[in-house]
Amino acid sequence: MTLRPAVFVVKATIAPEREAAFNEWYDSVRAAEIERVPGCLGMTRYAALPLESAHAGDEPWQYMVCYEFDSEASLQAFVRSDTLRAMTKDYDARFGGSGERARFAYRQIYP
Repeated sequence: MTLRPAVFVVKATIAPEREAAFNEWYDSVRAAEIERVPGCLGMTRYAALPLESAHAGDEPWQYMVCYEFDSEASLQAFVRSDTLRAMTKDYDARFGGSGERARFAYRQIYP
């Protein structure tokens, strides 16, 4: 059985007055934390890009972060870990009530 990468995706909105602090924190604190997570290959962040096309859907989220894991097993271990609970608690303390977020997980199916 071949191990395939998996991603943990977090999409978020943030209030304009908290946006600069949110981006600074994600790019420094969160990036450093995720480097220490076993099986995590890295983190990539994106800002929503509006598209004027009949093929584009509405995106309610301003930001998306993708944490890439070496395998689904590593991702599953992370989502059950004390590390993620602590990371969530820190996020909530800093930005709770300043926006919304949703989490998703995906396994690579091709190639």
